[in-house]
Order: sequence, then structure tokens, then C-alpha cells
Amino acid sequence: MRIFTPFLSTVFLFTAIGGASAQHTEVRNLATDTLQPADAKYHFPVSRLGTAGGQTLYVFITNVSERGNGVEFTYRNPHSMPRPRPVFITCEQMQWVRLSGKYYEPVRLPGKEAHDLALRLQTGPRVELFDVATLKKGVPIPLPVPGGTVSILWTGGFGDKYNHAWYLRRPGEKTMTQIPEGKKFAPFLAAYLADTPDLAAAILAKADQHGYDDVPSLLTIYNTGTQR
Repeated sequence: MRIFTPFLSTVFLFTAIGGASAQHTEVRNLATDTLQPADAKYHFPVSRLGTAGGQTLYVFITNVSERGNGVEFTYRNPHSMPRPRPVFITCEQMQWVRLSGKYYEPVRLPGKEAHDLALRLQTGPRVELFDVATLKKGVPIPLPVPGGTVSILWTGGFGDKYNHAWYLRRPGEKTMTQIPEGKKFAPFLAAYLADTPDLAAAILAKADQHGYDDVPSLLTIYNTGTQR
């Protein structure tokens, strides 16, 4: 996911994956590691990160790779002293991330390496919907303000400033399926949702509010069985 650039410019990327793996196996003191500074303006959200090896790490995510191949984090608040050493973990090494009540997974497509972090917008029951959002060209990157922070990960606030890449996954599947844009969109999604004929027909007919930008509401209809 390449939504926001790092706002801790003094923190450098620690790219040695071997070093990251070694730190994953360290015994951590959760009560101490997740302490926040006394000054509220230095508070930093704690993430839970599930690794491919089955561990759950409590960390502070400080940066998302520009190439979407992983995230940088620290085990202690990045504002604490002495400055904690940053660790880099690839999307292949991650299973999921939970941050501020939101759930993310690396995008896993058949035959491809995991990449980006996709926000899960819908949990089903018939199909899960994930989103990778990126700022549109020309939209300025939000900057932190005194006493505040900029979210590192997409939090689901929709508007006209973002491009969206939608991903679907049915129960029991290990990988996701990307919804194509352009001319391929309607035939693909109509076929994917063919077990709801009325909805599929409206998508194929390119009815109003049945386009690419309407995917979240279309999947809500599909998952709940409701109509507009």
C-alpha cells in the first residue's frame, strides 16, 4: 500500500531481513514495550501484526514501503529514548495487521509474491472485499500537524482523492482475486456475482451506480441480499 509517505524522517529503513527475523524471536516485555510517553502529542498507535510463522507482534508501524513490499516498525514508541531500532518485515512474512480497529492483509494473488496492505471493508459472508487505496496524481500528501499524526495506513475514509484497487476472496480461498477496471469490469463482476442474477444483470447493463467506484455498495447488496 502506498498511501502516505513516512513522517518520521529521522528513522532509516532497516532492510536486513535476517536481522528482522532475529528480532521477531526476541523475548519482548509487552507491558513495557507498548508504554506511551507522558506527553500525549508523542503518543503513537500500537498495531498487532500476525507473522507467517504464527506469531503476534505488538509494534509501532512507522513506514510503508514505497514499492508495497513490506512495512517498517519498531517494538517501542518511535519517539521514545533511546531511539528504538527500526525493523523491516516483508509482506511475504506477514499474515495480517490490526490497527485502530481496522484489519489489513497483504495482497496475495495466485502465482505472485504478496504485496501492499489491503484494508478489509467487508467480511462476507459470501465474499470478502479488500481495498488498496492510493492518492490520485496531484493530490498533496497529508502532513502531520503539531500534536497530531498522519495515519500510515488507509483507514477507509472515501472521497474523490483516491484511486482504489478492489480485491475479492470467497470463504476457504487462500488467495484474492482482483477486480479489473475499464471494459473488463462489468463482464468480470457480473460473472463473479452470477448467483445473484438481478445484480449481475444490472452490472452487465452498466446501470447507474453499478460501476467500478460502486463496488463497496454492490458487494453489500451481494452479501446481505438487499436491493437499493
